[in-house]
Amino acid sequence: MTIADTQPRICIVGCGPIGLVGALLLARMGVPVTIVERRDELNTHPRSRFVDTNTMEIMRELGVEKDVEATGLGPDWTSFNRFAVALNGHQIAAIPSPTFHTVPRETSPCLPVMTCQDYVEVILADLARNEPLIDMRFSTEASNLSQDESGVSLTLKNLKSGEAEQLRADYLVGADGPGSYTRTFIGAELDDEARSGHLQDVIFDADLSPWVEDRKGALLYAFTEAGIVIFQPLDGKRRWRCQVGIGTPDLIDEAIIRERIRIAAGADTPIEMTINSMSKWQPLPGNCTRYGKDRIFVAGDAAHIAIPAGGMGNNSGFLGMRNLAWKLALVVKGLAPETLLDSYFTEHHPIAAERIAGGVSIYEGVIGLLMAHMQGRDIDKATQGASHYAEYDGLIMGYEMASDWIAPNVVPVPANADPFRNFQPLVRNGRRAPHVWLDSRKARSVLDLLGGRYVLLAGADVAEDDWARPIATLQEVGFPIALEMLPASACGELYAPDSLTLIRPDGITADRWSVTAGTSVDQRRDRLCVRLPLTETLQKELAL
Repeated sequence: MTIADTQPRICIVGCGPIGLVGALLLARMGVPVTIVERRDELNTHPRSRFVDTNTMEIMRELGVEKDVEATGLGPDWTSFNRFAVALNGHQIAAIPSPTFHTVPRETSPCLPVMTCQDYVEVILADLARNEPLIDMRFSTEASNLSQDESGVSLTLKNLKSGEAEQLRADYLVGADGPGSYTRTFIGAELDDEARSGHLQDVIFDADLSPWVEDRKGALLYAFTEAGIVIFQPLDGKRRWRCQVGIGTPDLIDEAIIRERIRIAAGADTPIEMTINSMSKWQPLPGNCTRYGKDRIFVAGDAAHIAIPAGGMGNNSGFLGMRNLAWKLALVVKGLAPETLLDSYFTEHHPIAAERIAGGVSIYEGVIGLLMAHMQGRDIDKATQGASHYAEYDGLIMGYEMASDWIAPNVVPVPANADPFRNFQPLVRNGRRAPHVWLDSRKARSVLDLLGGRYVLLAGADVAEDDWARPIATLQEVGFPIALEMLPASACGELYAPDSLTLIRPDGITADRWSVTAGTSVDQRRDRLCVRLPLTETLQKELAL
């Protein structure tokens, strides 16, 4: 079946990385998607660089993990964030960045990658172009949005030809950025609060190696007398992003920007460079009061905006879209009730809020370090206040969701001295299913068993015959679920040999129980069905 043979079930407005991932996840579950974008090409002014461990696990699921990894800076650039009076000047602080650091870790099969948004978009767009269920349209404006009980209608106008057509879809997702038209349409508002300061984004090509030398870093801050300048390497060679602190909401002249960069590098003479693009922004963190209304939803920066400190924005958008996509797929296929979609906001809104607050905390830590330097105060103390800039695995991997589709936890969260930084893998309802290797070669992870389906993960001591038939019955009616038996070598402290763990398509643990806990097989099967988002019709038909 091709897109020409069927009405699109989902329309996504916005062909940035969040919209592309949404389309790919939906297509992976067999749902036709039309994705539209006003621009005539992919983004050429990257605003995001960091692809965190969670997001890289999505890339692994989509089969492009190694492609994204190949675009990254590598470990020599990602071990520190540095703060100095100039690239080659007095170094104020060098703060380790373990969350950014592109080195293997025990908590995931994936490396975090410090790369560039446009590099990632190219990889995702190429993947989408080769997917028959995705109809991707650039130079296309969406307007005249409306909805009723059976679907969403909108006008698509080709901005090059001027031709317009009417599109009808079951649901629409607005991944259309901070100034979202979709957000306005559903009457949602950002509870934003502007932070002081304006910055000018500059993408340029230059050889800065004479000034950087051996002081590489994922972020290179220059606290100059003329103001703050933040250097961000994009390819580790000649391509750079620079954020220049300015005192005005308006773009300042290119000649002034060149001079500010020269001073911040510590160069005595003008630096030969090519400026490719410039834009402006002000820190404006905020979270939407709602993420959807009836058949229309928002995701990414349309739903929540983070201060771009620590890469919280795009990565939170990927996490949210992963939460929403599988739910839309099950609903449009008639397998799950529409009420499942309400859990997108219930589950994701608190996590987005945590990450927004985390970005603000990082931002304030850097401001504190800058002020201590300017005022001659204790730098060591201020450095401690900013030391979580790139050490926050607990925040991005230790989140815990709660909704009607996740079993409540009867045991409190284990004590953690620093939940922001420390990440403790747990098999716990509402949490990301922990990674363990399935083979001695460390080639296949538990996480590789997931993707586009529920998984009932059974320990080595669980009787496979007790579960094979009910799972097969669910599969026969089209419900995406699989029974996966863990090898004895993968069972241990996280996944006990006598345990059953129900994991959702987005990698979240929905429920867990032990086969030796005194309940019968029938009772455990009932518990399984309670946690699956089945329509009433399916529940009656299956009678498991």
